[in-house]
Amino acid sequence: MNSKKTVVRITPWVIGAVLTSSTTITLADWAVAPFAKSSIVFDDNIRFVPEDVESSLGINLDAGAVVSNETEVVKTEVTPRIAYKAYAEDSDLNTVDAYLDFTTTSFGERSDLGLDLKLANDSTRTSELSDSGRVLLNKRRTYFSMSPSWKYLLTPLVSMKVDYLFNGSQYEDSGENGLNDYEFQRSRVELDKRLTEETDVFVRGYYQRYKVLDLSNKATSYGLEGGFRTNWTSKLSLRAAIGGVTTESTVEGRDDEGSRFSASAGLRYRAETTSYDAQIRSEVSPSSTGEVYYENTFRLNVSGTQNAQLSWFVGASLIDRSAVREDSDQPDRTYYRIEPGVSYKLDPDWSLAFRYGFSFQERSDEDDATRNQVYVGVTYRKPPVIVY
Repeated sequence: MNSKKTVVRITPWVIGAVLTSSTTITLADWAVAPFAKSSIVFDDNIRFVPEDVESSLGINLDAGAVVSNETEVVKTEVTPRIAYKAYAEDSDLNTVDAYLDFTTTSFGERSDLGLDLKLANDSTRTSELSDSGRVLLNKRRTYFSMSPSWKYLLTPLVSMKVDYLFNGSQYEDSGENGLNDYEFQRSRVELDKRLTEETDVFVRGYYQRYKVLDLSNKATSYGLEGGFRTNWTSKLSLRAAIGGVTTESTVEGRDDEGSRFSASAGLRYRAETTSYDAQIRSEVSPSSTGEVYYENTFRLNVSGTQNAQLSWFVGASLIDRSAVREDSDQPDRTYYRIEPGVSYKLDPDWSLAFRYGFSFQERSDEDDATRNQVYVGVTYRKPPVIVY
């Protein structure tokens, strides 16, 4: 079988799974919550490059709906979305992207079954900031992700969870622009022990496999982690895990092996008018560049309300990547972005928004690049409406 066609051949199965799951849930109401955003944008580095910088005004349009259904035993959400980005100074960078997310969970007396599906037909303009950073190209990408899971209660205090993840990307002109079609798979088993009503401890092991479809490049990883989750107070929750991972890779006929620690942590705080969400992770991740990477990520979201109409937020993210293989010719990369903004409600459905984003990218093979973006726009978000 030609593995390059995997993503395309799975797509009909995805549509069938969505339709089958949806049509079997008829005991509760289906609700639809439409949303839309429109922004005028000024971008002072539309290709995010260190030299020959271009600036431009542009427009962003984003529309979709959350279609949901919930009974005592099944909860399902389907979210189709379409996005359009256009620039006045360079129409070659214009892109229309389509997304479909599907998630369903079936709750049993002792076991839960879940399924998450994601399908995207987008551009490297919108997909590569978290991967290679090559957003100067405007190439189409087809992406598919499937993640079934099963959780079983072994005893009143001990549970086991098994999950599997498959995702794959296909690029227009794969391999010609430094971006390669790939598949990534991960199997994971976790045992969870409840210590108190507020605190769990867990241990999990996982196996990962990465393969570049048009090359002989591949990698396998084995990892083991232990950690805890706790609701420290009614407002504060914490989680953390630490362990190790070993990766064996073959790139361009050369074999390599390495080990390092893996870790993750999260904090969530909910006050009356302010909320904080912070996450940090160190792991082995797949990439469109043909190699797997050691990746360190940090994400922070802070939001608050001044009154019934005025709210504010600050988002920050950091990605630091280096190839697993020591003699790799792929550059190390550090990317970070900070984005503050405010929103003003005109009525329950409509709001005005202002956002400013600053991005920075450092690659070991070129000079640093910076980017400033200013967004002014309007957002429409309708509460769920029962349609069936």
